[in-house]
Amino acid sequence: MDFAVEFEKCIDYGDIFSLVKKVVEKSLGEHRVGLMLFLGNLPIRVGAFHALGTNDIVLNRRLLNSISRDKSSSERKVFIFSILLHEYLHALGYVDEREVRGLVYQVCAENFGENHPVTEAAITGPWASLSEEEIIALGEGINLELIKDFERTNHRYII
Repeated sequence: MDFAVEFEKCIDYGDIFSLVKKVVEKSLGEHRVGLMLFLGNLPIRVGAFHALGTNDIVLNRRLLNSISRDKSSSERKVFIFSILLHEYLHALGYVDEREVRGLVYQVCAENFGENHPVTEAAITGPWASLSEEEIIALGEGINLELIKDFERTNHRYII
């Protein structure tokens, strides 16, 4: 499977997350189901988080909105992919941040190649494209929004 071609076909969070799960399964042989995605107004230094023991991933709405102002939709997808991959690894039980960052790079490089934008985003992160003024302008107040049709699976979560 050509994951770079599959990436270009992604339209929404659910498409991107389905691809995240495929590349993790291929590289690490691990998967899980039953996750939910929320957008929230997090502090700018936080791209997203997964609270251990939950089924929730919360992406930073403010950060994504800042990225989307100056970036193409393809570049925005790159950062969403990288952040979702990072949080999915946490959801799989990887808790050490340094290990997770390394795994994000490893999985991206193995499946997309070292020069693909997704792999480059695994190194730079979404903050590299923001100016100091943009970072300062982003405030507090979480305001969670559930993203529907995020987890696409035919498996029941509770058996």
